Amino acid sequence: MQISKIPFDKILSLSFKDIFYQTKSEKLNDFYAFSPDMEGIESALSARKKYPVDRSLLVSRISEHYQATITSEKQLQNINKLGDENTFTIVTAHQPALLGGPAYYFYKICSVINLATKLNEKYANYHFVPVFVSGAEDHDFDEVKSLHVFGKIVTWESTEHGPVGRFSKDGLEQVISRLAEILGPSEQATGLMEVFSKALASSKNYNEFVFNWINELFGKYGLLVINMDDAELKKAFIPHMEKEILHRTSETLVNHTQKELLVHGFKPQAFARDINLFYMTSQSRERLYYEDGVYKVNNREMHFSENELIAELRQYPERFSPNVVLRPMYQEAILPNIVYVGGGGEVSYWLERKAQFEAFGVFYPVILRRNSVMMVPKYVQKMMEKHHISEADLLLDEDKLILSYLEKATESEFHLSTEIKEIQHVFEHISKKAKAIDLTLENFVNGESHKMVKAVENIEAKLRKSLKHKEETNIQQVKTLRSKLFPAHGLQERTDSFLQYLVSEDKSLLDTLTKILDPLDKTFLFVYL
Repeated sequence: MQISKIPFDKILSLSFKDIFYQTKSEKLNDFYAFSPDMEGIESALSARKKYPVDRSLLVSRISEHYQATITSEKQLQNINKLGDENTFTIVTAHQPALLGGPAYYFYKICSVINLATKLNEKYANYHFVPVFVSGAEDHDFDEVKSLHVFGKIVTWESTEHGPVGRFSKDGLEQVISRLAEILGPSEQATGLMEVFSKALASSKNYNEFVFNWINELFGKYGLLVINMDDAELKKAFIPHMEKEILHRTSETLVNHTQKELLVHGFKPQAFARDINLFYMTSQSRERLYYEDGVYKVNNREMHFSENELIAELRQYPERFSPNVVLRPMYQEAILPNIVYVGGGGEVSYWLERKAQFEAFGVFYPVILRRNSVMMVPKYVQKMMEKHHISEADLLLDEDKLILSYLEKATESEFHLSTEIKEIQHVFEHISKKAKAIDLTLENFVNGESHKMVKAVENIEAKLRKSLKHKEETNIQQVKTLRSKLFPAHGLQERTDSFLQYLVSEDKSLLDTLTKILDPLDKTFLFVYL
């Protein structure tokens, strides 16, 4: 398997913020606590112990979550070691996307496994645990209900509302059946379907289903999947939720930071509200807000006085759910975390949080941008060879890629830049002679030169158009090739499911990715399968 590492600033489909953080992070040092590198991790290790967490609670809750699950030796070791003050977590998180959703869901997990392994090898006196936080409380079902596999869309049909993790299993059996049809009867596909079917059979709801299939695929690496929709964990977060409710602390701090980030071209990523909490039941998750001296629940006929809401929080903490502004803090207040690994959008909203974390007295971790990966299957490699398309060509936009193809594939010379330079050179001589006779003729001669250059440029355009017409079939194949890697001119990892690569190869592909996806390596990876 060949791996190519590409500088981030060579990938046109990446956002400005992605490239900036990977290449110029030092210019953002006012917005993070530790530099996004090994030196920053070392500094974080020294600082983290000043922010203790309830380790006994954590071990107790995770142990219960895993009680009915087959657990690997590495997982058991990691759970037990979380009680030790020299053990820390390496965390990533995501919404509970259907069967992983887009490929980067898997890349995030592989990245934290890789980093935890690397740090365990480097620091003998510490232990590091890879953790995946599944956003079971997320209620945006439209964002998680679909899966793109081999150009087809698999959709989970459900009429339920509220936190997606609490949804029933209804409709998931049909999802797995449809996926099996698309993936086919290969040994790898059959094995993968067994993983999902087994996970579904042993689950009571959607959150357990997600927990079970991730555990089946990644348990051997020691990954712990943590469900933060837990009454006991939220009970430990009550003091911070009280502060948010009573003092509405986050909004002013986050808004101020967002204004400062604008100087660097970072537009606001997530808008803070007066209270950054939802009120949650099994079928709804609606935001809390303060109005006319009363605390209200959006879209619900519910209101509380201050004392009533605090009493509700203390008695039923599971009914309160942090939104995107408060969720990172909840995670860091509960886990002994050192590093958070996220995508470009996540990095951007973490950069908005430092002052907020300081105000709440919560540890702000090292923020690393996850690895981005371009999977290049064998059939795509064959297309590249057929059309003489190099890796460098793939980094061009579509128009430049087609020009590159035409230059390589045709023997006809259609560029007239040499001729244009010759014309300009001739007219420079004419202009000198004209000026010597009559200064007023200079503009006339320059105008004629411009006309001649435009005429030759038009000829070049017609030559190019004629060649494109002759090569129409091959050009369409080149476009198709590029669209396989950059669907809709975006990143493959944000559209295609990783499952299509997993069944084309085998489970060893996960082994490979956990070894090569290092978030400390700030390059974009092309993986030739």
